[in-house]
Parts: sequence; structure tokens; C-alpha cells
Amino acid sequence: VILTTISSVTLLFAKNVRKAGAAGDGLGGLFLAGSGITLSILSIFWTWGGARLARRLVRRTQTTRISAANMTRRAVSIAVTINLVGMFVTILGAEQIVGSLAARILSSSGLSPFAATSANLVAQTIQPLDVLVVQANTNTLLSHYISLACALSLKKFISRLDPPSTEEKRRLRIK
Repeated sequence: VILTTISSVTLLFAKNVRKAGAAGDGLGGLFLAGSGITLSILSIFWTWGGARLARRLVRRTQTTRISAANMTRRAVSIAVTINLVGMFVTILGAEQIVGSLAARILSSSGLSPFAATSANLVAQTIQPLDVLVVQANTNTLLSHYISLACALSLKKFISRLDPPSTEEKRRLRIK
């Protein structure tokens, strides 16, 4: 939640502060980074829904262990999918952001990279705000990774407690 909030605020700030002349640079990257943040927020809400599912399963007495495990397994699988798609979109955004920054550096007025004044021009083309955008995208990526790691560990824990089964009657006969 914290990483997603920080990334959201940073990207909104970066979008609003961009100068009119540089508005075309990296907008696709900002859109993909924003999409990654949206998927991270969706993952947060899905995780809270999973917690509500767990409380509901604890209160219900008529729910069998197998059906509870299957519902939880399905919820965790959807969480894994959301986070994998979020990581993919965020990585694409990072590639586009870094690519646009590299293009700005490489196309600094056609001057020779060995000229004494080109270092000053490079410092003027890359703004500190651009570094914040890269950091915000990295925070979003870390947010998806942490959520994905937690979901996969939960999935491993569920399969250890109750191996996948769809036939409850067959399982009851074994006991």
C-alpha cells in the first residue's frame, strides 16, 4: 500500500509538472506506469477481498475443507495473475521511460559526445523529475513483486494443507 501510494503521488506530480515543450516525451511510459499502479491498487483490493473471504470461511460451519481450499486457491490464483500482468505492464513502462531518457541523452543537439559543452547540455536535458519517475516505476514493480511473493507462498501453504481435489466424495471415503 505504501509503495503504491508513493508511486501514485510521484507520477501524478511528474505528470502535472512536465513542461509544455517536453509533454510528448515519455507519455507512453507514464501511461504504462500508471496502468501498473492501477493494477497494484486492484491487487490491494483483491487482497482485502481475500482477507474477507478467510473471515467468512471461518464463520461458516457448513463449508467443507475442500471447498474452502478450492475457493482460496482460486482467489490466490487470480491475485497471482493480477500481479504478473501488473509486473509486465510496469516493466514495459520502465523500458519506455528509460528508452526515452536514453534518446534524450543521445540526441543532445547533434553535438559530439567528446565536446566540453555537451556535458552541460546533457545535464540540462535530463531533469531530476525524470529520476523520480524511474523511482516511482521501480516502487510499483517492487509492490507487485512483494504481493506476488506473498500470494505464491500462500498458494504453497494451501497446497500443503489440502492438495488439489475436486471430488469431495472420493476424499471422504479415504478418511
